[in-house]
Amino acid sequence: MFVTHFCFYNRYSFYLTPLCQYRYNASGLMKVKFKIWMEQDGSVAFAEGRRMLLEAVDRLGSLNAAAKELGMSYRAAWGKIKATEKTLGMKLLDVTTGGKGGGGAKLTREARELVSFYNSYMQKISLIAEKEFKLMFKQK
Repeated sequence: MFVTHFCFYNRYSFYLTPLCQYRYNASGLMKVKFKIWMEQDGSVAFAEGRRMLLEAVDRLGSLNAAAKELGMSYRAAWGKIKATEKTLGMKLLDVTTGGKGGGGAKLTREARELVSFYNSYMQKISLIAEKEFKLMFKQK
């Protein structure tokens, strides 16, 4: 029986038999999953979590509310925003502090463009990854 061996970093191995190449179990076909992040000078510049955070701020009008929705602390959310702003050299949020009407946050034009470009990029990469996966693993 033909068996395909995959080895990563000379530490992680797995084997696929012909049946596994087509199906990973009786409930469905295998799907490709991947994570991509952008780095600059060794620091994360942007990734899926930061996209989700910015989209939640855009929808909710508050960094605090966005952090809560994503199950993270305000401090962690603020830190990620500040780290990305520093790495990319652009402002991502226009923030108003509390007071009579309460505070809030909204995305800058640059942040909206960043999220839009990232989403477009990920859609294209997903299509390419899925096509290559189907070719390599002979799925229909």
